[in-house]
Amino acid sequence: MFSFGRRIGVAIVAALPAVTGCGGSHDFMNPPVVLSVTITTSPIQVTAGGPAVNVKVVIVAPTETASFAITGLPGGVQASYKESESNPSGLLTLTANSATAPGSYRCTVTVGSSGQTASTVVTLIVSATAKP
Repeated sequence: MFSFGRRIGVAIVAALPAVTGCGGSHDFMNPPVVLSVTITTSPIQVTAGGPAVNVKVVIVAPTETASFAITGLPGGVQASYKESESNPSGLLTLTANSATAPGSYRCTVTVGSSGQTASTVVTLIVSATAKP
């Protein structure tokens, strides 16, 4: 009976290095995060001279911050972006002044993080101010 317990003890000791040898870094198990950006509202509609429009932007990034740019906006449209406190996703606010030409515009949102860039195209529709 004593020799049976001794064999178990040896087996456990022999297996111990194999278990601890698997410790270390687990980076190989987590694939790198690929940067992406999504606009939750499309098309985006604003009224010339009307109130600001807020649009949620979802950014998946390898870090908690990302650069943000929007191009293709018509003259008279102002854009501002505010990311959340815990991740780069946030709120895009668009305002069109009364001189903004009504029409449909293709705009590109581009984000960057950790050497990666991602972009998406969104349609912006500017409506004329309603006459009373």
